[in-house]
Amino acid sequence: MAGSFVRWSGLAFCIAAVTTLALNVFVSPHLPEGAFATVAASPTYFLRQCIAAAVALLLVFGIVGLHVGRLGRVGAFGTIAFVIALAGQVTLFAIEYGQAFQVHDYALYAPAMLNQAMTDPHRPLAIGALVAIGGFFLGWVLLSISLLVSRHYSRLAPALVLLGLVLLFATKGLGVYGGMITSAVTGAGWFLIGLRMMRQQAAG
Repeated sequence: MAGSFVRWSGLAFCIAAVTTLALNVFVSPHLPEGAFATVAASPTYFLRQCIAAAVALLLVFGIVGLHVGRLGRVGAFGTIAFVIALAGQVTLFAIEYGQAFQVHDYALYAPAMLNQAMTDPHRPLAIGALVAIGGFFLGWVLLSISLLVSRHYSRLAPALVLLGLVLLFATKGLGVYGGMITSAVTGAGWFLIGLRMMRQQAAG
């Protein structure tokens, strides 16, 4: 049963990787320009956030399956990394889901209020997004380091994830092209992790 779950979780990583790249290549470039409410009110934004929420949920399953596959071989640091990564990923899913089905609705019916809320960094809406992004970033940094120091997985995959997280900030000025580059590198890391999980369980 555990082996089957790990294989499916590995597949979730692979699907999340491909979908993330497709999202940033085919959907994000078509987002309208303007104030946040203008962007959030668009059908493209709704579609983008629905897909992003699905990707975040796939990564939740991937992280759980990754930990299950490493049980008995992961120490205290790996366990802490798993807990933080899982918490960050679940929080990010909640934010992505909320932006699709709540923020989008506010943008349609109360755009001025939404724009005002987004300009204040001390409002719960902005704080919640920062917490989710910070948890996602910290969790994947720790989890990638845990995989790097472990000899049970190729070091290339977690190294790509770490590089992608660095590029997330380094390519911020490139707009949608930065998102494409980041998703390609990070996605490659997720894909290799998922592929390794599926092959390892198939061999076992």
